[in-house]
This record gives sequence, C-alpha cells and structure tokens, in this order.
Amino acid sequence: MSKILTEELILERLKDKGVTVPNETGQTDQLAQIMIVYGCSIVNDWQAGCDAFFYTETTADDYEVFVATEDERRTVVNEDVYYYTENWFEKLADYLRDGCTVYVDEYQQDEYGFEEVIEALYEEWYIEQYHEVEDELLDKDYKYEKE
Repeated sequence: MSKILTEELILERLKDKGVTVPNETGQTDQLAQIMIVYGCSIVNDWQAGCDAFFYTETTADDYEVFVATEDERRTVVNEDVYYYTENWFEKLADYLRDGCTVYVDEYQQDEYGFEEVIEALYEEWYIEQYHEVEDELLDKDYKYEKE
C-alpha cells in the first residue's frame, strides 16, 4: 500500500516547521522571517555601517525625490534618485538576499513598493520550503494519486 501525497499533507508539514502560507502571514512576520533566512536587517535609524540607504530628500524647488544608494555621502543622480516611487525599491530585494543591513525610513516602510518586495521575497522562500517538503515526502515513497 503506497502513501498518498496531497497538498494538505505538504501544508501540514510546512505548518509543523513553522512555515505559514504567504496570504495568511502579516507583513511584520514576513519581514521577520526574511531577516532570519537571509541574515539581513532593516534599520530605521540612520547609522554608519549600512550597506544601502532608502530615503527621501526635498529638492531646492520643493519636490520630493526618492533616493536608493549604497553611499549616502555620494549620490549619483542618474542612478540613485527616483522622481516616482514605482521603481524606488527595485534594488531592495537583492540587498536583502545578500544579507545586507539596509536603512529604510520607518515611514517609507508603508509604501506599496516596500511591501511588494517583502511579499515577493517571502513567497519565494515559501515556494522553496514547499518544494523541499514535497521532495522529502517523495523520498519517503509518498506518491501523488494518479488521475
């Protein structure tokens, strides 16, 4: 008699490991898990030793611009400054995967782009965990039911 592999079984095993489904996991918990998995940190107080900085500045004529830079003392306007928030956090995922310490102003952590990056990284990790559990069960002679 073979053991049947089902999605419910995989989800149960994931739950036993403390892995929660992305759409049932709050952003705070997703961020905490990402920081554990990648060994990264997000700080919201300006400090030396950060590998990247995400912050806003006001131009001389009172426009707000968005800065994403590795060197807060030397901002390259055509590479580090964003007029709109759409692509502002595009580099954040790589910094976090690389285990960097990243400054993100606490008020900017409510921006959609920031939340989107955290959700995407968590989903990526969740999928890896899902496949890992699935492979473990397949290695233990579990089989999917034939249609």
